[in-house]
Amino acid sequence: MTSPAYVLVAHGSRDPRPDQIVAHLADLMAQELGNCPVGTAALDCQPEPLHQQLLNFYHQVQRPLRILPLFLLPGVHVKEDIPSEVAIARSQLPQTASLEILPYLGSHGRLCQVLHGQIQAAPPCQAWILLAHGSRRPGGNAPIEALAAQLPQRVGVPVQAAYWSVDPRLEQQLQKYEQAGYDQVGVLPYFLCPGGLTDAIAEKLEAIARPRVILTDTLSQSQDLLHILLELCQGTPVSSGV
Repeated sequence: MTSPAYVLVAHGSRDPRPDQIVAHLADLMAQELGNCPVGTAALDCQPEPLHQQLLNFYHQVQRPLRILPLFLLPGVHVKEDIPSEVAIARSQLPQTASLEILPYLGSHGRLCQVLHGQIQAAPPCQAWILLAHGSRRPGGNAPIEALAAQLPQRVGVPVQAAYWSVDPRLEQQLQKYEQAGYDQVGVLPYFLCPGGLTDAIAEKLEAIARPRVILTDTLSQSQDLLHILLELCQGTPVSSGV
């Protein structure tokens, strides 16, 4: 049986940093998988739609494809857009061709450990904020709330969720911590890669006088991320508390 090739599917960005990071992750994964082909693709900001990117890679490698969505939440992209594009690609290939969508990155139960590790590596803080983009869809922020609820028992200090685009927003949670008397607060950006949004977050935090705020790196800087991606690719059981 022919061994599979893998495709890391990201959102896509006009900022070059996410593409560079995803390409680097693909190279590292290929090395760890015995030089197995690992490609990259994106939903947006590409000259071709995702299904054509998948077709191009399939014709290049002539192997079954396992498609790993690099998304942290099960939103429209994970539930609708990627399956739709994969279905289009599959319809243009022989019936013997195999295209399988793997569990998305955010489904892996060890992401809470990654966040814990980021907190441990940072200077001590009296409280933390887990900051995500935020969704207006009913239940769309539940995974973030669940992660924030798990972290205090690991780190021994309060952890609250906040969002960039919906309430409770970053400023609101920082104000609550300031009113509670906390002088140093950490912010965990729940984003895969740095980009324009994380730059805007950093600029906003620089303008805040109190409390003092420490901003950690995105998840792409965690040494554990590669291991999580490999586990998802190799079908290691995924247990998640969210």
